[in-house]
Amino acid sequence: MVAYGDPQTPRFESEAETLRAALSRAEGAAAAAYRDTARLIRLLTVIGTPSSPGRLIDRTLTVLSEVFAADVVCIAEAIDDRLFVTASCGLPEDDPAFTDGWPVGPTARRVITSGSAAARHAVPPADRPPPLRDVEGTSAAWIPLSGMGTEFAGDVLALYRSGGDLFTPADLQVLLSMAYRMYSAVESRERGAAIERLAQAGPGLARHLDVGSLLDEAVVLLRELTGTDAAWVLTVRDDLAEVAAVADAAGDTGKRWPRPATDLPGWSRLAAGEAYVGPNPTSDDPILLVPVMRDGTVIAVLAARGRRVRSFGKSSVEIAQVLASYLSVAMANGEHYRRLKAREQELHRRASRDPLTGLANRMTAAQRIDEALANSPTGVAGLLFFDLDKFKAVNDRLGHEAGDELIQQVAQRLRKVVRPGDMLARFGGDEFVLLINGASDLTDLTDMGRRIQVALADEFPLRGERVEVTASIGAVLGRRGTASASAMLRDADAAMYAAKARGTGRLEVFDDEASHRSIDRLDLRSDLSEALDQGQLSVVYQPMVELKSNTIRSFEALARWRHPERGNVPPDVFIPLAEETGAIVPIGAWVLDQACRQLAMWQREFPEEHLTMSVNISAVQLERGHGELLDVIRAAGVDPTDVWLEVTEHMDTAEDISSQVSSLRDAGVHFALDDFGMSYSSLAYLQRFPVEGLKIDRSFVAAMPEAGNGGRGIVRAIMAVADSLSMKAFAEGIETQAQLDALLDLGCGYGQGHLLSPPLSVERSTAALRAQRDRA
Repeated sequence: MVAYGDPQTPRFESEAETLRAALSRAEGAAAAAYRDTARLIRLLTVIGTPSSPGRLIDRTLTVLSEVFAADVVCIAEAIDDRLFVTASCGLPEDDPAFTDGWPVGPTARRVITSGSAAARHAVPPADRPPPLRDVEGTSAAWIPLSGMGTEFAGDVLALYRSGGDLFTPADLQVLLSMAYRMYSAVESRERGAAIERLAQAGPGLARHLDVGSLLDEAVVLLRELTGTDAAWVLTVRDDLAEVAAVADAAGDTGKRWPRPATDLPGWSRLAAGEAYVGPNPTSDDPILLVPVMRDGTVIAVLAARGRRVRSFGKSSVEIAQVLASYLSVAMANGEHYRRLKAREQELHRRASRDPLTGLANRMTAAQRIDEALANSPTGVAGLLFFDLDKFKAVNDRLGHEAGDELIQQVAQRLRKVVRPGDMLARFGGDEFVLLINGASDLTDLTDMGRRIQVALADEFPLRGERVEVTASIGAVLGRRGTASASAMLRDADAAMYAAKARGTGRLEVFDDEASHRSIDRLDLRSDLSEALDQGQLSVVYQPMVELKSNTIRSFEALARWRHPERGNVPPDVFIPLAEETGAIVPIGAWVLDQACRQLAMWQREFPEEHLTMSVNISAVQLERGHGELLDVIRAAGVDPTDVWLEVTEHMDTAEDISSQVSSLRDAGVHFALDDFGMSYSSLAYLQRFPVEGLKIDRSFVAAMPEAGNGGRGIVRAIMAVADSLSMKAFAEGIETQAQLDALLDLGCGYGQGHLLSPPLSVERSTAALRAQRDRA
């Protein structure tokens, strides 16, 4: 005992200060995580709200300014050595930055050139816009908008704040994600608006009887749809090209015409019916040329000139090509009128379908979600939002064409998962949406999520390689009257981010209580760190029964957490939290110690039963070294050969665990593979892991009595695998007599489930063993 005057007292005060500092850091981290989630949801809400492209950009920049406390947020385009602002929050509308720009600073140039985001504190004047040129202590972040798969190459998103803290790496990640999503949404809405505008105006072109007025309307429409500075229609007759219609503010187009058609830039491509995008021989601006064909011959050329590179991106070329097709039909007039109607139908199909996969697109998905909410007989609709993990790595390594091919293969597999009445859509890039019509509860969502993962389990053949793909899935259940398409897409997208944060191939559910659950999750993480010391954890034991004799041969130790305020916390909630925080190591060691000590007591009281014990372990426990686990087993006074450690085939391992596993196995510890058959890696797992037992997943056992579903055949196959490899087979989740009878018919030796016995306390387990001994 230490007196108050004891010299050791300061040490205890120091430890208290250290503990208070640690708690303060933990509280700060929790607050930062909550703040990042709030930021994300607010930004996703803005991007998901229907609006025009310009309005979307303005609102997003305004919200970015608010959530990042930025004085100026702008999008600027690099042209030569200057940055020209195209959209801004914080700059007046008449600021010279919109017309004259300012010099490209060294940091902005590096960001645009490298395609990597950057942040600086005390930004030098050369990197600041003129309004902040004299403001010292300015912090800034630059986000490149090139290389995002959008048509905005050369653009940069810049945020400036005076006297603020440095933008953190987490801030840059949020900004990169939001920039990509904002421009994906802008591009989709611009393209959708252009296609809709063309769908409205196209039929009107065909009604023109006068070619002059037809071409005058067409050239104005071309300039409007491509957003370019000038546009022309050139007619081609007798190998001569001549200006027939023009929409050009400069008004100097006709001076160089007529001229030989072969002198047009890219004529060889035009003659082949292909579009040309490239330099204009008469100016520094890029030019777009699209041929108007009839019977394989060029009869006219649509031409457009623009200062911005994005003016001639993929969408603009496609729109101009569709317009050229309309114009060709209109110029042929009555003979080709029916062809015009066919193109109109094709246009509407393209407006609702993704051109790469043929799936519904973003616009159609939103419409179908609203329809499902309005018409669902249950008043409920389910939505899964998912993207492919590490897709960018495949794209970068094998190229965009290979990436497109992979997207097509994924879409083909997912089509087989979709039920009649459901809707599968490609949302853009590697993102997909699945609308589950008639969903009744969250179980429907998680079941479909598992079906998606199973569909993607087999490797994809791609350019002579075998590529593995998983999906991070966000799920949301929407109810009529309280949900909308934009809200469901926003929440499912946020849930997908949460799933991705946990690792690859995960599913996260976002429901009506999601905002509260995110806070609850933080509280649970904190409470779990003290649960073991506070005596809130306990261990229950579920018997493993020899089916033929109905005799208990083993027990499986299962951890339980009774929270003083929340009551019983399900294991599938607190075990993942324990793995995330590292608490699984002391908790897992404690469960193993409790189970082994109890086994030792039972072996002394019931030596004739030759009992063994099974304990679930996490990959993290194996990574920490085998010595600790062996020490726990031996300290409890049991032989390692009486202990079975259960692992799952999908457990994540950050490091090689083979040496630890081999040492445990050499000491006599047995390994069993839990939930066998629920992952594509089942057989491969058996090759590299010294498994001696297979636990047949409860889903297969549940399906056995049903005729025609293959459940019995799957169980028989698993038992054959176990037998051929000299392993034991254990059946999980035996709930009915019919399931038990089916297992006995197949010769299954061991099983567990509520029909045989639920998990029991130590006292009830001991009583069951005594009753069994008395019956013998």
